[in-house]
Amino acid sequence: MYMLQATNVYKRFQRLEVLKGISIQVGKGEVIAIIGPSGSGKSTFLRCLNRLETIDSGRIEIEGQIMVKNGADGKAVYSPEAEVVKMRRKMGMVFQDFNLFPHKSVLENLMMAPMLVNNTDAAEAEKTARTLLDKVGLAFKADNYPFELSGGQQQRVAIARALAMNPDIMCFDEPTSALDPEFTGEVLNVMKDLAMERMTMLVVTHEIGFAREVAHRVIFMDEGLIVEQGNAEAVLLDPQQERTKAFLSKVLMAR
Repeated sequence: MYMLQATNVYKRFQRLEVLKGISIQVGKGEVIAIIGPSGSGKSTFLRCLNRLETIDSGRIEIEGQIMVKNGADGKAVYSPEAEVVKMRRKMGMVFQDFNLFPHKSVLENLMMAPMLVNNTDAAEAEKTARTLLDKVGLAFKADNYPFELSGGQQQRVAIARALAMNPDIMCFDEPTSALDPEFTGEVLNVMKDLAMERMTMLVVTHEIGFAREVAHRVIFMDEGLIVEQGNAEAVLLDPQQERTKAFLSKVLMAR
């Protein structure tokens, strides 16, 4: 059984078709990097997997449970909301712009969701939060507020907050794109540690070095399609498709 399976996923915003039949299968402990130019549908696809966006047609399964499938008319029909909510809890999401609660301390940011969503008691939530802050190297910032942290520290808190819900799959939507280069490495190091621990991860990223080092597979998307996918080194060092070659040459020249 796959941790996550998406089949023939289509999504449009008004007249713009953003996803044009995307299919992937993600195994337990697998790290998949999704690369491609801006506007290729990468982030939209990730948001559809989390049901932050709804799809128009296709099928998405989380650990063998059907989140959405096509009805008799060929259009997407979602499972009952209570079931979808349970499936979504299996997936942690880290965005490029942190999304921390500014009026809550770092510790409170981590404790909120487990207490509100999972009815975890305060003592247990705090214990887990402090353990995770230690894991991301920020135990000493527990009582600080987001505005007192660097961008890299805020993103590491955001990762710890997602982990506080004990997800089976972690999704990252360009987690370093809003960071200064000096802070990018500290976030990538946390993600590398998660990969070493066999966390199942889907990472939309422009960090080609990270993708080559950490990802088991790389998926190259362009214009709403998967143009090429395969072993990370094969795709990044010896791409077969002209669009992949052109994209990688631009990215590598820009560095």
